[in-house]
Amino acid sequence: MLSIRTRTTPPPQHQERTLPTYNLSRLDSDPTYAPGISKAKQFFYWRPSVTFVKQGYSDQGYRLPGQDGDGLDLDRAAKCRELTREMLLWASGNDRPKVEPGTWLWLIGRYKSDEFSPFREVKDNTREAYLFSLSRWETAIGGTSILAADLPAIKRWQKAMQDNGRSLAYIKRMFTMLRIITGYGVQIKAPGARDVRDILNEMRIKAPKPRIIAASEAQIMAVVGKADAAGYRAFSTGILLQWWLTLRAVDVRGQWLGMGPQKRWADGLTWDMLSGDLTALRKAASKTEGSSGDVMVFDLTLLPDLRARLQAIPQDQRIGPVIKDAAGKPYDKRQWAKLWRRFATAAGVPADVWLMDIRAGAINDAKRAGASQEDRQRQAGHASPEMTERYTREHDVVRNKVIQMRRGK
Repeated sequence: MLSIRTRTTPPPQHQERTLPTYNLSRLDSDPTYAPGISKAKQFFYWRPSVTFVKQGYSDQGYRLPGQDGDGLDLDRAAKCRELTREMLLWASGNDRPKVEPGTWLWLIGRYKSDEFSPFREVKDNTREAYLFSLSRWETAIGGTSILAADLPAIKRWQKAMQDNGRSLAYIKRMFTMLRIITGYGVQIKAPGARDVRDILNEMRIKAPKPRIIAASEAQIMAVVGKADAAGYRAFSTGILLQWWLTLRAVDVRGQWLGMGPQKRWADGLTWDMLSGDLTALRKAASKTEGSSGDVMVFDLTLLPDLRARLQAIPQDQRIGPVIKDAAGKPYDKRQWAKLWRRFATAAGVPADVWLMDIRAGAINDAKRAGASQEDRQRQAGHASPEMTERYTREHDVVRNKVIQMRRGK
């Protein structure tokens, strides 16, 4: 079954269509031929011809399975040839339905393209994560009927992931996506969607164990020292902003969204969020800004060392992103994580202390300092106390404290 392609207009009959250069014989004979493939970082995408896009074909690309170096080059090439054949069929004027109504491909396509789909309301970074999971479901079950998805079939999907060595986190994420798709199917009255939703509601997909590791202030300062010594002062300043303001990494360094001409930077700290005298910082958390709209205001006079770092940045550089690399560009996610591991290792920080543990460490540090749960929730910008509790790592300390309190009564 061909993957869904949503065109915006029919191919113009009055206009002579110029075929892009494709080796048509290789489409059917060469397993390595991957027309339309492009690469962004470690991931691969299929892109439709610009010529056909101008003539009305959808400009929507397709995230190909896997990533660079995984040995799936032939699988990606096969998918590229399939999508290219579909596009050429459209261009020939002998168009036909792209998917069978009632299949998972049909439902996923509706979810991604319908005017009133909740997919249109999620943030860009969430949309990219969804598209990755959706592409995996398209490949795995796209051509099958929703009506055929009974409990044995769904359990086979789960077992296939387990047999392929997928982590608990991956399986949980994939089934969360399946619940979202099926929920939308119920809303649009897709045949079989309600039954699948009921089955999924009764299933329990095992989640990974909560992390029990949190970074300490001593570890953070050791990493900062190593980064400063190596000349990565912007990085170390970013780590201090994460630590003292309890911010996510994305809310400090930002993130790159999209690809090609549509690629853009978003969500990080910018100089217009800082007051002119660098005494205050105003920031909406990227994860909750769409729901709560709460803007966090931080008093930087309470952090003289951090403020001094910001003051040391020349005035002519105080435009756009606050945290930039030596070339004057914002860091991407992989660069940031690599630098953390490099300097954490140099500082003797154990390998099981991850970059994401900075935020947990800050929340636990606040708890030890006497901050209430409500205060910690507000500091972290969480929408609920339950989310703040998920970051609590020192349950054993609390248990032992209770024992001491009981013995001393």
